Amino acid sequence: MRSECRRHYRIQYPSALRPALCIGGTRLEVIDLCESGLRFAGDAASADTVGAAVEATLCFRNGETVPIRGCVVRVTERDIALNLERGFSFHTMVREQRRLLEAAPYAIH
Repeated sequence: MRSECRRHYRIQYPSALRPALCIGGTRLEVIDLCESGLRFAGDAASADTVGAAVEATLCFRNGETVPIRGCVVRVTERDIALNLERGFSFHTMVREQRRLLEAAPYAIH
């Protein structure tokens, strides 16, 4: 059995509660996020190449918007991963986790 070690805790969003990532007028669903990065729905045809710089706005479901800048670190058939120049605060991570637990206590694992 392979254990997965990550540097940061990752919040995985159920599809009905995902925040949006707005890139150049296109809204994409955020699949998960951690303090230093995020993964969003998309495919290789719509993505920049690995190493490309990305500027976008993350729109949380509570109405908060956060401008982000990062670098594409992985592109698959279904998703794109970004490493952020300036990540999310611990406060933001706890707030999102609490919001998800209140909205869908049985959907969070």
